[in-house]
Amino acid sequence: MSPVDVTATAAPVLAAHDLGWVVGGAVILAEVTLGVRDGELLAVIGPNGAGKSTLLHLLSGVRRPTSGTVELGGRDVTRASAAARARHGLGRTFQTSSLFGGLSARENVRLAVQSRRPGPLSVLRGAQGRDELAEADALLEQVRMARRATATAGELSHGDKRKLEIAIALARKPSVLLLDEPMAGVSVEDVPALVELIGGLRAGGVSVTMVEHHMDVVLGLADRVAVLHHGRLLAVGSPAEVTADATVQQAYLGEEL
Repeated sequence: MSPVDVTATAAPVLAAHDLGWVVGGAVILAEVTLGVRDGELLAVIGPNGAGKSTLLHLLSGVRRPTSGTVELGGRDVTRASAAARARHGLGRTFQTSSLFGGLSARENVRLAVQSRRPGPLSVLRGAQGRDELAEADALLEQVRMARRATATAGELSHGDKRKLEIAIALARKPSVLLLDEPMAGVSVEDVPALVELIGGLRAGGVSVTMVEHHMDVVLGLADRVAVLHHGRLLAVGSPAEVTADATVQQAYLGEEL
């Protein structure tokens, strides 16, 4: 199992090449080469401070790397903004919910649908507004939130907020979706439905890169697992390969795995 992900013979839909981020002389991420393939769910794990969220920031354009490159669909997007990457098919959720808390779940998704069009966001009337609401309702149905469509976003449970965030990300019609700790703050009762939802994204043609601490979720969902440690890629492989790797066990997982 190599610490460098060469993505076998399949061209990755999203790839980092020798990616690094250095701040004030501190190496946060160094020489990470990693890619997610078409229709794949790639999980990124590692201890706190390993650089997992930083990796997603660099892939999504929230931050610019100090070294290396990022490719999306074979296109070099290293210097492209987060908005430009979204237009090219990259979606993203964050650890901390970022919703319009005073608006309904449906209206949050409708605004995301509208954001695909040029111009300022607004409350639209007529056929275009009806089309947007219909698409929003379809997305809420997809994430099993139809019954909560009229609920105020700020009053939703953590699990429902995570589902709503995924619906908002899907409104941009991404080919690749980055999920940053989707199980964070979610109750035990809400985890199975969220796991089922994330697992179903692949069937809809979306490739997923997921940062997650919940190892049962990782091992149950991931096609491959990448392990970061002290900002470097320690290992990449199938869940079975990663959990059996002695170096990974010592650095992160613990001998019981």
